[in-house]
Amino acid sequence: MRLLVGGETVENEFGARLRKLREQRKLTQSELAKLCDLGESTISFYESGKREPSYKILLNLAEKLNTTPSYLLTGNYEKDNSPWWEKDNPPAAIELEYFIRNQTNLRIFGDPLDDDIKDDVMLALRAAWEAIKKEKTASKQPKRK
Repeated sequence: MRLLVGGETVENEFGARLRKLREQRKLTQSELAKLCDLGESTISFYESGKREPSYKILLNLAEKLNTTPSYLLTGNYEKDNSPWWEKDNPPAAIELEYFIRNQTNLRIFGDPLDDDIKDDVMLALRAAWEAIKKEKTASKQPKRK
């Protein structure tokens, strides 16, 4: 599985971290699946990289394994609890998707957003973040005389 995290592709490190944590807690795939109300094959698919979890399932896995979603996705424990739009790193695709998909009050011209428009909004937000990042970088550069 290739996850897009912070604009970079991450090989199946998610599956390896999931397996490592599961084994450290002495859980079988079947036991973890039952804890998370999932099928045993689902855990196997996550660990082998054949499938990736939804945001809701990622949160549940992290909770059951006593870790953070950030650790499962990136291998880093997130120390900064500020929202993704206040960080210097781009949001993970899953953070962005969760934000857009779960905002019921997002509207264009008074109409709720359908899934296709939400996809377009996600692309626009990523592009806007890149533009802001370039602007921040440029403002940090010393001005030439």
